Amino acid sequence: MCNGSRTRHWRVVAVLSGALILGGCAFSAGHGNPENTPRFPALPASTPPADLQTLRIVAAAEDFLATLTARQRAAILFAFDDRAQRARWSNLPEGLFERRGLRWAELTAEQRAALRDVLTNVLSPKGLAVVDAILAADDLLDDSGPIDRFVDRLWGIRRGSDWYYVSFLGEPAADRPWMLQFGGHHLAINATVVGPHVTLAPMLTGAEPVRFVANGRTFDIFGEETAAATLLMDSLSEVQRDRAVVGARRPTDLALGSGRDGTRLPAVGLPASAMHAAQKAVLFALIEARMGLLNADDLAPKLGQVREDLDEIHFAWFGPQPDAGTGYWRITGPRLFIEFSPQTRGGDPSNHVHAIYREFGQDYGAAWLEAE
Repeated sequence: MCNGSRTRHWRVVAVLSGALILGGCAFSAGHGNPENTPRFPALPASTPPADLQTLRIVAAAEDFLATLTARQRAAILFAFDDRAQRARWSNLPEGLFERRGLRWAELTAEQRAALRDVLTNVLSPKGLAVVDAILAADDLLDDSGPIDRFVDRLWGIRRGSDWYYVSFLGEPAADRPWMLQFGGHHLAINATVVGPHVTLAPMLTGAEPVRFVANGRTFDIFGEETAAATLLMDSLSEVQRDRAVVGARRPTDLALGSGRDGTRLPAVGLPASAMHAAQKAVLFALIEARMGLLNADDLAPKLGQVREDLDEIHFAWFGPQPDAGTGYWRITGPRLFIEFSPQTRGGDPSNHVHAIYREFGQDYGAAWLEAE
């Protein structure tokens, strides 16, 4: 392990030196529809020089690919402009939605550790913990009882971490755009890397159950977000609440989930410009709770954009009040869109949640590619 880490360190230093020299479930007909996925221009002739964080990610990804057999590499690698694969993610479980790549169950212990190292560099420690928790929740759901398992098998439905897939669009490189996909039921990490830039948008997170105990640990996957949303709602005056609450009934599922690439919804609800300073701080914390799954280096400029846009960002609430665990809420800004959608399957909406994070005009790094 130490020798591998040392080798990677020197490779990162060498590539960085070169860079400095050169450049100074609900069902939806739209699930995974590539026709809604943006058409990207041809690969740019040049890509901005990668920074140290990107070089770490590239090195980890190359180390992971080096552990694969020829058959596994063929299964995991797709062309960067493969629109069908780019759109191949959903909150539906295996059997109701077809994914491609390599399944977690097909990876050896060494390969799993190497993939985890890639995710460690792409995500923040919190982001990695959320991924771990989502997979643990799905394993519990797969083991929910003999009757549920029988019905799932009857319909060809497969749940659990074994049915989470990894794939790459384009080979990992410091000087070319590429993308890492990791996900399955209730998770879609779509990490696009363009030189020094990384985005996770669009990113699906979800869980059933949301709160549980596994291996002696207590989990509450959306606890930080539900606490912040509840605090924000409780702080609103009657006038503010009248603007924030858009509907008495919550939507059945995500408005901009899988298959809704390229769609933009108008902002509704209460704008931050109508909030006082303490309320704006809570709204910012709520946004950061979702965006903070990304590593700190790539998160910083995105949070800067949120600060710039804050007065134009709207918070909207649909459904029961004031319990943020069962109410649907939405955040819409000039450049971001966040949804939190409790689900009725399972009986307790607060314990089955679908959530989405998008960047308008920048899903899959579209704006970076168009700028090249």
